[in-house]
Amino acid sequence: MYLSSNIYRFLVDLLVFVFIGFPHLVLSQSLNDSLMGNSLTIAQTYISDPYLNELLIQGMEKGIQGDYQGAIVLFTEILQFNPNEVEAYYNRGIAYGKIEAYQAAITDFNQALTLNQTMPDLYIERAKIYLQLGDRTAAIADLKKAKALLRQQGETSRYSEVDSLLNSR
Repeated sequence: MYLSSNIYRFLVDLLVFVFIGFPHLVLSQSLNDSLMGNSLTIAQTYISDPYLNELLIQGMEKGIQGDYQGAIVLFTEILQFNPNEVEAYYNRGIAYGKIEAYQAAITDFNQALTLNQTMPDLYIERAKIYLQLGDRTAAIADLKKAKALLRQQGETSRYSEVDSLLNSR
């Protein structure tokens, strides 16, 4: 029964993750061990500094769990160490959007885009915020840019995601 509840919790977390829009499913080793009985390691390196990478993973986990304020604190800590971490701005922007701090989200996405203009998800997430703010023109411009980047990067399977946003509202 213990293993079944762990698998159930993992599946619930996975579903929450899918619905809140975080770009990558990332679990720290400790969380993964408790959920999966050490049978599988799911981890990814986003930031070359191991300490900052662990903070990023912890922040993503907080976001997955719905603790957006906690996630924001961790992403902010990363940015205090290194203000050029695109992933921290990106994820903090998503967390700000979840708590309806839309201007803060736009600011983070803008800062991330000054550091990396080739990440389609930055444009997609900023477009979602623009749609929340009622700025359809800005949203459409971002979604078109995202679609062009997806095409350049060979990720045409994600077109439907962009198209559904273009056709919303």
